[in-house]
Amino acid sequence: MSRNSMPYIERWRNTGCDPSGVVIHSYTQSYMLRPLRGRPEQTTIHDPGGVTACRIGTAHGATTPEGSQPELNGFHLQTPALRSRRGLIATYPAASITLFITAAILLAGCGGTNGEAAPERPPMTVQTVVLQPRPLDHALIVTGTLLANEEVELMSEMAGRVTHIGFEEGGTVSAGQVLLRINDDDLQAELRQVEANLQVARDDEERKEKLLEVSGISREAFDASAAVRVGLEAQADLLNARIARTVVRAPFSGAIGLRRVSPGGYLAIGAPIAHLRQLSPIKIEFALPERSGRQLKAGAPITFTLEGDPTVYEATVYAVEPGVDATNRTVSVRARHPNTDGKLVPGSFARVEVALESIPEALTVPTESIMPDIEGQKVFVLRDGKVTSQRVDVGIRLPKAVQLTSGVQAGDTVLVTGLLAVRDGMPVRAVPMGQQPPLKEERSEADVRNEQ
Repeated sequence: MSRNSMPYIERWRNTGCDPSGVVIHSYTQSYMLRPLRGRPEQTTIHDPGGVTACRIGTAHGATTPEGSQPELNGFHLQTPALRSRRGLIATYPAASITLFITAAILLAGCGGTNGEAAPERPPMTVQTVVLQPRPLDHALIVTGTLLANEEVELMSEMAGRVTHIGFEEGGTVSAGQVLLRINDDDLQAELRQVEANLQVARDDEERKEKLLEVSGISREAFDASAAVRVGLEAQADLLNARIARTVVRAPFSGAIGLRRVSPGGYLAIGAPIAHLRQLSPIKIEFALPERSGRQLKAGAPITFTLEGDPTVYEATVYAVEPGVDATNRTVSVRARHPNTDGKLVPGSFARVEVALESIPEALTVPTESIMPDIEGQKVFVLRDGKVTSQRVDVGIRLPKAVQLTSGVQAGDTVLVTGLLAVRDGMPVRAVPMGQQPPLKEERSEADVRNEQ
């Protein structure tokens, strides 16, 4: 059925008053009509815009004297507010009738059609919180990395063939334990030669010393003999040092990793042998923002957790970087955990919680309650049922809450929702945050009659 074979309503927005004092509406919107049950001469129309009275126009094609008001055709309109703008559509098998809807709203200079004022809109419902002092622990949660207390990559200082490996891969070693030996046969031979020459030099020096006592030789001859002896001793010391470097020893106790050499293989100078790590205690390294890093001192306790491990571990800060990283404006911090059981391993990802300060009585509001503007930040406070904006200063920022340090006091009611819709002095209906306002079913008289 087309629109021309069905009556409809054209709804107009307010633009002024006609000579009879009825408010005229511009912007047209059409709705379909349906007749009342058992009363075909009347039709009830529900207008979602809240219009309270209507005039009914003539049928399409009918003529109306220019400038005169449309004639009533026996239809009766009621227009209480509904939630849906499409709730008026219904079929009515009758000739096409144009209905011009006008609101009988009593305004200054405009009279109503029936002398009744439109009902006032109820105040907007908003959610609020009442400020109550409560303890606030200022803590930061940052990411960190586990580090070995001591860690070194073992390398050889001498080149040569590997003759002995004195550790098991993945095992533990003690400080000073021999881990690897390199063939030193050539160095040992050189050392024996130097030691033999050294003995001859010493004997020669003793004889010349006796001759010097009886003036058998000059002082210069004796000094030359002593210089030879000192030079040979230095050569012996150098060879002993080179021989000592053919032996690789553990610098500290710890766990040794996988070896990269095999017995009989040639090892070049600086070639890696294995990693040695000291796992007890273990370090945790993390970074704090510049502002928070200045508050943390050595000796402060922290807690941390690992990925996939629900256990909460405790550690103690032992060092704070004295400078700020210019790249990301953070301060590096290190803490230690005993790790006596060796469960924690270096390189693991850690989530670190750092307690910076504790405030016994803090006033906090949800983050969404803060309204920033060009002058700073403000909140909306409810006083005597009306909204009042209040400038505030914020302190500690938490993931879901913000501390207010000035501008409000305990017992104030702060708005959480509707911040963009309220204005100073506007009455609102407050509902505690977390509670939903009671739903109010709105039904018109026509709905009641249709249900009967």
